[in-house]
Amino acid sequence: MKSTLIFLISLCIFPFTTDAQNMLTRKEIYRIYCKTVVQIYVDGHFSGAGFLASSDGTIMTANHVVTTRESGFRQYSGNIKVSVNGNDAPYPATPVHAQISDDQVNYDSAIIKIEASQLPHVTLGSWDEFDLGDTVTLISSWPGMGCIMLEGLVANKTSFITVLGPKPVNTILFQSPVRNGFSGSPIFSSKGHVIGIVDTKVFGISESLSALRDKWMATRSQGSMAIMGVDVSGSFLELINNLDQNLISGLGTGVAIQYAKQQTAN
Repeated sequence: MKSTLIFLISLCIFPFTTDAQNMLTRKEIYRIYCKTVVQIYVDGHFSGAGFLASSDGTIMTANHVVTTRESGFRQYSGNIKVSVNGNDAPYPATPVHAQISDDQVNYDSAIIKIEASQLPHVTLGSWDEFDLGDTVTLISSWPGMGCIMLEGLVANKTSFITVLGPKPVNTILFQSPVRNGFSGSPIFSSKGHVIGIVDTKVFGISESLSALRDKWMATRSQGSMAIMGVDVSGSFLELINNLDQNLISGLGTGVAIQYAKQQTAN
């Protein structure tokens, strides 16, 4: 009787012990995967983040980080470069898919490639390995600062249609101070697997502010207008962009990783 009881208790404890052994602390995730997060530059300007998905330089990011707003995110930006360790000379990057598909825009997920080898890289996870109420870890990279670690509680895990296309997108809503420039950063589960891509475009700037920004961009293209030495259109654009960042802060979105995994397999 006593030995049977011990056996039953061990059966109950073992799954929890095994599961706990698979979990990583936030510090461990940061230490292991910090160097897998890259900075992406377009025409010499910082555009967002991405992460290494293979040792030979395959990088995943958000589609809008490497495409132009004017084209509706359907044309790649020119002169895409990637800084792997923040301070290192950036690598020229090439899109893996020359033609941007409707799905690439819809899921806001893109894959680019640099010529390098023996690079640290992430492990891609699954939509099923996290749930509502779990804590996720984000690692981004910022010029002059390097890796930035954030954490957030999963507030919702849902599928809905975004402004980027007609197909439902598996989306993680998490509470974290995500801001403009963090797009393309990896979202890690407690197992240390990437389960999503930070995507501020899904819940980004409001439609009215977006229309106002487009208006001032068009005005600026017709020539600058200065009052007392101040570039009026440039100042309005800066104000709108700052409002954009403040509206996003406190809530981030993560596009599920399945689509990106499919693209690397093709």
